[in-house]
Amino acid sequence: MRLTRLLIIFAISLPLTADFAKLGTAGAQFLKITVGRGSAMGEAFVAVSDDASATYWNPAGLARLAKKDLFLHHNEWLGDLRHDYAAFALPMPGFGTMGFSFIALTMGNMEYTTVDNPQTSAREDTGTGIYFSAMDFAFGISYARMFTDKLSGGLTVKTIHQRIWDMSASGIAFDIGTFYDTGFRSLRIAASLSNFGSDMAFHGGKLYDTKVPEYENGEITREPVAIEWRTREFPLPITFRLGIADNLISNETSVLTAALDLIHPNDTYESIALGLEYGYLKMLFVRIGYRLYTNLDYMAQLTGGEEIVDEETGEITGYKWSREWDRAINNLSAGIGLYWVSGNLGFRLSYCYMNKGILTHTHRIGLGITF
Repeated sequence: MRLTRLLIIFAISLPLTADFAKLGTAGAQFLKITVGRGSAMGEAFVAVSDDASATYWNPAGLARLAKKDLFLHHNEWLGDLRHDYAAFALPMPGFGTMGFSFIALTMGNMEYTTVDNPQTSAREDTGTGIYFSAMDFAFGISYARMFTDKLSGGLTVKTIHQRIWDMSASGIAFDIGTFYDTGFRSLRIAASLSNFGSDMAFHGGKLYDTKVPEYENGEITREPVAIEWRTREFPLPITFRLGIADNLISNETSVLTAALDLIHPNDTYESIALGLEYGYLKMLFVRIGYRLYTNLDYMAQLTGGEEIVDEETGEITGYKWSREWDRAINNLSAGIGLYWVSGNLGFRLSYCYMNKGILTHTHRIGLGITF
């Protein structure tokens, strides 16, 4: 119950900071890229969390799994980036459920270039033939258990690593979650706090150098001295989610699940996520969702809307929406899924499309196996 109280206290404090969005102040943004069915449901999944992807959304959901579950997920992310996620849930009767997860954000090689000197006619920025890469990844271990027949809690400990060229940053973070089945219909209430940990900073590689002092002392020439460029520490992208879910329809042929999440990050505006999942004969699933930011000017910027400028002061007072169609589909997501059984194995295939406004869209595929 202490875990539940902590999350309630955190939720009560949200209105105190609701008007302040520290845009772009947190690092390790790859930790915010969502995975699994929840992505297709508008990122409203904290109170659903009923497969191995609970290691991402809400570790408390792992306690409700009856079978081992392996989940693999690939995302063709923005800017030719690739986002991959793998999770495995291991129920252990009498002890709880263990979970293991791995997240990686990768990219192709980039060429190291130099700055062109405008004082010369020759081009110095045509490339050096030297290439470098960048990669982010995190590994997590989760534990969840049922406290009562209705209440479960979970904890994830994860290591985070970011690398660009030969410079890197590392840190440790925690996810905590709680999940409560009210017993009324199929109504569930859940909350999670993700990426709570220490600040990170880049070290090593190109941040180490030597420098020769620009002066001499008599006949004694100064020797090169070692120097280190210090980078500013950055916080992790902490996210609090509070959600509910219920099966609006539940019979032998059809199940319609609705989910609603309130999302409070530490580096952008609050948002409301709404998702629906319809399952037919427990074989075919259709999902749709929408995420609405509470700051409509921010939503307008995401569609490429034009600035509204005060003619007297020259200050930007807001943003115009772009075309109505762009406004309608911005942050809209949808997907389909298939489930079938072969022997003792259960297989899940899923696809998710997500519209990202001015940043175009993303495609995600997933494969799950229960045994």
